[in-house]
Amino acid sequence: EYFRIVAKAVKSELPNHLYLGARFADWGMTPQVIRACAKHADVMSYNYYKEGLHPEPWKFLEEIDKPSIIGEFCFGARDTGFYHPGLVSAENQDERGEMYERYVQSVIDNPYFVGCHYFQYIDSPITGRSFDGENYNIGFVSVTDVPYGGMVNSAKTINSSLYQQRFNSQAK
Repeated sequence: EYFRIVAKAVKSELPNHLYLGARFADWGMTPQVIRACAKHADVMSYNYYKEGLHPEPWKFLEEIDKPSIIGEFCFGARDTGFYHPGLVSAENQDERGEMYERYVQSVIDNPYFVGCHYFQYIDSPITGRSFDGENYNIGFVSVTDVPYGGMVNSAKTINSSLYQQRFNSQAK
């Protein structure tokens, strides 16, 4: 009932916008809730803080047959002085970039996914965010706007070929 009401409200107030469901966390993706959402959402959305999309947990996408998107994922490391590397950690900035590239590749390889969104552009403040204290090294740039080369280079590499990869895989 929740998804029906929200979908109706979105279509009423924003008729030219897509309803992306609830950005499910992996721990809240029960089959019943996923199916209920899929009846009303235009695109299914998930926050998935793991090393990538391993095929087995995502087999249900064939059943619901909806486009899907990753709303949030990220990687961090402690080599820049942060107290916490984030929810999924790497040894250093170069490995963060490699992990980013592998994650995005796993999204490209899954035909039900239409994209993914990295969380977030800039690191958390070293002293922590004001509302919850989060102080993760998860950005593409530091709080002083200095880019992390490993992340930037990996993003350039994978993003320069993702459309061609998806096109080639669908043409087979």
